[in-house]
Amino acid sequence: MSEETRPIYSFDGFIVDPTRRLLLRDGNPIQLTAKAFDLLLALVESSGLELSKEELMQRVWANQIVEDANLTVTMANLRKALGEKASEHRFIVTIPGKGYRFVAEMVERSPQSELIVETTTKAEVTVEEEILSDELQERSIATRPLLLTSGARRTAWLIGVASLAVIVILITGYLFWFRRPTTTSKITSIAVLPFKPLVATNRDESLELGMADTLIARLSNIREITVRPISSVRRYSSLEQDPIAAGREQRVDAVLDGQIQKAGEKVRVTVRLLRVTDGSLLWSNQFDEKLTDIFAVQDSISERVTSSLAVTLTSDEQNSIAKRYTKDTDAYLLYLKGRYQLSRLTDDGFFKGRDFFQHAINKDSNYALAYAGLADAYNRLGGFEALPSKEAFPKAREAANKALELDESLAEAHCQLATVYHGYDWNFSLANREFQQAIKINPAYSDAHQMYSYHLAAVGRFDDALAEMRRALDLDPLSLEKTTGIGEVLYMKRDYDESVSQFRKALEIESNSGFTHWALGRPLLAQGSINEAIVEFQKSIPLSGDSPDEPAELARAYALAGRRDEALKIVEELKKLSERKHVSPTVIASIYAALGDKEHSFALLNKALEDRDFVLVLLKVEPMFDPLRSDPRFSELIRRVGLPE
Repeated sequence: MSEETRPIYSFDGFIVDPTRRLLLRDGNPIQLTAKAFDLLLALVESSGLELSKEELMQRVWANQIVEDANLTVTMANLRKALGEKASEHRFIVTIPGKGYRFVAEMVERSPQSELIVETTTKAEVTVEEEILSDELQERSIATRPLLLTSGARRTAWLIGVASLAVIVILITGYLFWFRRPTTTSKITSIAVLPFKPLVATNRDESLELGMADTLIARLSNIREITVRPISSVRRYSSLEQDPIAAGREQRVDAVLDGQIQKAGEKVRVTVRLLRVTDGSLLWSNQFDEKLTDIFAVQDSISERVTSSLAVTLTSDEQNSIAKRYTKDTDAYLLYLKGRYQLSRLTDDGFFKGRDFFQHAINKDSNYALAYAGLADAYNRLGGFEALPSKEAFPKAREAANKALELDESLAEAHCQLATVYHGYDWNFSLANREFQQAIKINPAYSDAHQMYSYHLAAVGRFDDALAEMRRALDLDPLSLEKTTGIGEVLYMKRDYDESVSQFRKALEIESNSGFTHWALGRPLLAQGSINEAIVEFQKSIPLSGDSPDEPAELARAYALAGRRDEALKIVEELKKLSERKHVSPTVIASIYAALGDKEHSFALLNKALEDRDFVLVLLKVEPMFDPLRSDPRFSELIRRVGLPE
């Protein structure tokens, strides 16, 4: 099709003129970059058809070597010009992992059927030009005035030059005084998004997430800047993720968005820092290095980001940002794989994470961060009851102490040691000291605030516990764990209505969370809404794998509803499950308590005491133990655990 005969397209008040390369809305021109217009035209001309990313890249950037990010950014700019959010599908539908489709109802028109007003911008001077139909052009020629004489032409020319000079002066003054760059608000918060692959078919998610995790750890040492934790940003690993939209969701001032690709011994890293309010580019760079120089790349990125944020660093902050915990690239990559596995929040991930951390330590026996990661893995295995407490927590303590022996300033190691003191040693004063030390070293460490909150709740300091958990959520605003954490503290405080409300908010974040359905059922059960609680527990079981906690709570609900046989059937199933995996005797004890069988209940609690079961730290505040509180044996249990009165 020749340029002269290309049709004009219209949809929803927009007009696309391919010949004159115009996009108008209700007759008003919409500014687009050349590539954004080419992208729009490609979509419009294939309306209703699926266009792969490869096809679009070829049509818009033919014979040019560009990265996938060019398409993502250009698509975001086009959607912004059309007034469409990425989550909407009025005009453009994203086909995950494949491409895009233009879906708006559209009409093709002949070029001669349109009267278009074009705005041409040159050197900030705007001239309105009418593009007329043939009939109107002929009419305008017939009514033109006669040519001026040479003298008149000279006079008119001088007047025109003078007028133009005045206009230029006025425009220059306007540009200088009114359109000069304004001082933007200082950036005080940033989200480092998971890095994306340059080639989608060759992903290394542990490296992509790990680069972000490392930079987050470094930048978190800057007191002037709040950096979202890795738990908050790991959701943005999709190749189609709009970084500005992610920044708005995270409520930050800037986002660091990057791409990384490993090929043999080489690594290419492309990174850019964007202001969230207007999408403006604050800084960008590309690095092509040997994989062994990945630490130098991280140094450079950290330094340039810090410079772009215009913050003043103390000497301690400068040292922390430049700090390297290992010189061994293989050990570092194993550490990243360990962190990635822990982020999965599954028993399998905890076991695999433990193994990767141990391999990293085998590579570098002085790798303090790897020891802290190993302590984290064992604490999770014990806390999630994937391993017995006596097996998991002593190993966590050993790893945490080794990390602190190598680096006393490691907030992560202090937090892991505090968790052992709290959940296994039942040394609550030492736990309190270590949690506070972790927060002192890194006030923006959201997980430390979260774990400290659980510690405070266990000893009955509910108001302080809520303050700490809310601080954790402020630092990690979309975290499911911190959102449900507030609900858990409210549940232990026996503020059941508020607890139910909080868990319902958590389900808005993730409706298929087995843990959240289980957690919601507990305050419902405590307030007497037994049937509603049963529904939530039934929902939680298929979403939670073979975790024993969910069926145990369902059995407890059956017991309180008078459905004794159904409760006892689940008890027998849990006993069979305990033959192949750890099942806390405490949860079975709570079922017998609901059945009114105190003898069986106390026998199991005494066994849990011998095993130093993690759940026993909640004896003082956990509502499921309420049927036993009047018995003197229960007070003796609390005394032996060492919980303060």
